[in-house]
Amino acid sequence: MSAVHEIDVATIESKLPLEGEHLEALQRMKTLDAYYAWSIDLLRPWIGNRVLDAGCGIGNGTALLAEQAQYVLAADLSPQNVQELRRRFADKPSVEPIQLDLDSDFTSITDRKIDTIVCLDVLEHIEDDVQLLRRFHGIAQPEAHLLIKVPAVKWLYGSVDTASGHFRRYALQELRDKAKQAGWEPLSVRWMNSFGVLPYWFKSRVQKRQSNLSRTFSPWQLTMIRKAMPWMQRIDRIVGPPIGQSAVLVAKRVD
Repeated sequence: MSAVHEIDVATIESKLPLEGEHLEALQRMKTLDAYYAWSIDLLRPWIGNRVLDAGCGIGNGTALLAEQAQYVLAADLSPQNVQELRRRFADKPSVEPIQLDLDSDFTSITDRKIDTIVCLDVLEHIEDDVQLLRRFHGIAQPEAHLLIKVPAVKWLYGSVDTASGHFRRYALQELRDKAKQAGWEPLSVRWMNSFGVLPYWFKSRVQKRQSNLSRTFSPWQLTMIRKAMPWMQRIDRIVGPPIGQSAVLVAKRVD
């Protein structure tokens, strides 16, 4: 397999000014294993054998993907995250951690023969999101699937988004249109987590909290959310939410 190009320190520092804070947030989110399970469950029918987990953080979703796929390329820009990935999956040869800048050319990974691209809560951090979707199209196998989750509902955008480094939140049609522009055929676009809309609005638009969402909750609150998550997922599935804190896209590669 070809090596991925090295990323200079200046690039990393400019894109990850709050790397320590972000790592702490990911560690806190690790306790919400049910949240990652919910996300992966929505995507599971389209997960293939060779998966790129793009912007995977410390691998909270990667661990679940590795239970189903034969191979997972766990890619992140942060050196700290990649170090944690290597430690976490040291005994899992089917997971290959690499450092990858999603804003630059990464055709060097084409030889991994990726048939599924998973990108959870990453696209909103990319200024030119359509260009990234085109890059994904360029390295994916014919008829590969693109599985994306992003923050949704534009009027929710506020201080928490700014503190988290989000360029935007998405409308369903916007997400569908951008996938089409990049050469993907949308198969489904849906809301996820209707229960999160009101708390997010209150913290980001009313309280104007200046931190990542996970850091606005106490350990006790995170524990209660974790316990409630399976019920939230079940109700979301039965009701079919008319709105959601997140949007989930499934698309297929077309030439």
